[in-house]
Amino acid sequence: MSSCPHCAAPLRPAATFCLACDRPVVDETSRLSVGDAVHVSVGRPLVGLLVVVGCLVVIGAATYGGVSFVHHRHEATARQAAADVTRAATLILAAEGGHAASCARMSAVVAGPKARIVRECDSMVGHDPGAEPGTLHVDRVRLHGNAGSARVRSTISDRAGTHTLDRVLPLVHVRREWLLRWDGAPL
Repeated sequence: MSSCPHCAAPLRPAATFCLACDRPVVDETSRLSVGDAVHVSVGRPLVGLLVVVGCLVVIGAATYGGVSFVHHRHEATARQAAADVTRAATLILAAEGGHAASCARMSAVVAGPKARIVRECDSMVGHDPGAEPGTLHVDRVRLHGNAGSARVRSTISDRAGTHTLDRVLPLVHVRREWLLRWDGAPL
């Protein structure tokens, strides 16, 4: 324990003034100076909390809206692709049944050069004379990148009786549309 250099009274550790004689025990240059008081603002925690919660709500709503928009857009695209596959399959089956006029309309829903599509369709006209498809059902539409597929089911009545069509047909994405990728063979 140290003592005061002025009155020899005992000093506490790290003391800067002697309590007995009320005089400084360290030189003026080594003492800490005390400046003016600085006002510290803690802020309003409730306002900050409300701002954070508001930001989270806005971000959540934007995320939900974006996901919802993409999902609905995909569903609309899948419905349109199913409608186009239904139309393409109906035209192919009509051509197989002997309706040559359906070949000219196929290029709108079948991928490929129009001349090739019409030529391949004309070559199979009447392949199954008198064939009449029942209601076509298109489901399991899968669209990924530039390729996709759709399942087509129907009953077909012809001279030989009734048989079932159940095939998965390939699709291709061309100029914002999903078209049937047809190999020119009868369904």
